Amino acid sequence: MPRKPSNIIYSADETPPLGTQLVLGVQHATLALLFIVYPLVAATEAGLSFDDTQIFITSCIIFMGIATLVECLPRYGSGLLLVQIPNMAHLPLAVQSLAAGGPALYAGMSLIAAVSQLTLSRFIGALRAVFPPEVCGVAVTMLGVALADPALRRVFGITGEITPDLDLRYAMVSVVTLVIIIVLAIFSRGLLRLFAVAIGAGAGWALAVYVGVAPQPAESFATLAYIDLPRLGFPGLSFFSWALIPAAIITGIISAVDMLGTVVSMQRMDDADWRRADLGQAGRAIRANTIADMGTAVTGGFASASSSAAIGVAFATGTTAWRVGAISGILMVLAAFSPRLIGLLTIIPSSVIGAILVYAAAFLIVAGMELILSRRLSDRRIFTVGLAILAGLAVAILPELVHITPEWMQPILESPLSVATAVAIILNLIFRIGIRQEASRDVTVEENPFTVATEFLENQGDLWGARRDVVAIAIPVVAEGVEMLLDTGVAPGKLEMRAHFDEENFDVSLIYDGEPIAIPTHRPSPEDLLGDAQAVARFVGYMLSKRADKLVLGTDGTHQKLTLRFEH
Repeated sequence: MPRKPSNIIYSADETPPLGTQLVLGVQHATLALLFIVYPLVAATEAGLSFDDTQIFITSCIIFMGIATLVECLPRYGSGLLLVQIPNMAHLPLAVQSLAAGGPALYAGMSLIAAVSQLTLSRFIGALRAVFPPEVCGVAVTMLGVALADPALRRVFGITGEITPDLDLRYAMVSVVTLVIIIVLAIFSRGLLRLFAVAIGAGAGWALAVYVGVAPQPAESFATLAYIDLPRLGFPGLSFFSWALIPAAIITGIISAVDMLGTVVSMQRMDDADWRRADLGQAGRAIRANTIADMGTAVTGGFASASSSAAIGVAFATGTTAWRVGAISGILMVLAAFSPRLIGLLTIIPSSVIGAILVYAAAFLIVAGMELILSRRLSDRRIFTVGLAILAGLAVAILPELVHITPEWMQPILESPLSVATAVAIILNLIFRIGIRQEASRDVTVEENPFTVATEFLENQGDLWGARRDVVAIAIPVVAEGVEMLLDTGVAPGKLEMRAHFDEENFDVSLIYDGEPIAIPTHRPSPEDLLGDAQAVARFVGYMLSKRADKLVLGTDGTHQKLTLRFEH
């Protein structure tokens, strides 16, 4: 079982009180439903009728809830608190598809995107070398950066071009909301911390009403039914748009990378001793999402993906329990039966949403940096991370660069997340050229074992991107093993120190000419230190076996081999 971090009240597998689960589930479901603005924008841009727009949104909400429920269940999904929202990466594809061929064409392109995600998830376990922590860290950091634009636009009430006459009432509402959330998340305990986001959002909404920046409900709001059967459609499937097929495939890949980033963020938040991404868990989450997206496609809805904003809410409340996510999924499905409730969610002040997004963006940026710095950084890795983030920022800062590219490429390049992650993956693969997974160095009896072990293992740790704490643990253990073999004369004159690294283990083998040693299964007596060289070697070997994760004795040709394994 992973060790729970000190700032987490209820971890993934723990069961909060039922009342707490319900309130937190409502909190997550409400935030997720606020993002129906994305399918609304797509429907408006494409000129869909009122009936088609209802179907478009209702299908999206139902399958958002189903995907959330399945993703959160340990057996069928990831067992993590992953909450779905409408997939912003699908917005360009939806607008173009709906305009070119209506709901049938978008349904076909959405199905292609889902198949792309599903295909990638089948091979995700074999892609561990493609997604080391620094690449995952870039993805998580850029998730936060990608949230910055929609967050800050909502904070300042910007709907179009920025003008000098900004209405500072929007910023005031956002600041008050954000301050309440942060104060409760940091300085409070118990229920106040658990419901920090809900309390902050409620206070912000009340302030927005008071200062006059809360949106007013449309005249048709009063005619909406409290309870009604959801309307789903069957628009058919059209695949006859060769220009959009590449965009659909790339959209699916972007969605998978986005999902990977949210899964890694939740894994990191829930485990104080987190070492590497559990790609099997990520694959299950992606598969659950793609199945829901296929259902959305055939019923005429908008695709969904895991919410990075929900990660910020989980951090603020100190709760990552999957049961909270499952309840939020059920509530989203039930919300589809209440047109009046959905209408109410559309009038929550955008400045309140902006404050929540700012909180989530800040957490994701720092979490990504922490992931990047969890490994030793060589020059190769420094340039991988730096150039990838700069590429993503270039897209965010200079969107004009995207507009001069071919039209079919623009949906791909408009996302800072997809650009930065793609550049990080490519540079990581290029910079791996010339790095051997095994290296060795001879050590003589005249050299200082600790100095040699430090220089050799730190240098190789930098090249391989090994975890800092693993290398720090390995150095004194290896140095002690070298000293024992050379000083006792078991290894006469010199030995070879050979290091091997993969994402699972950091192994250091000491290879020498001489007699084999036996590692006792029971603790030797202190008197053994007064015996011959073999007795001393057995005593030290026993101590080494307790300090390394595994000690293996063997041979390398005609030489003796003592291997110290450190789990990575």
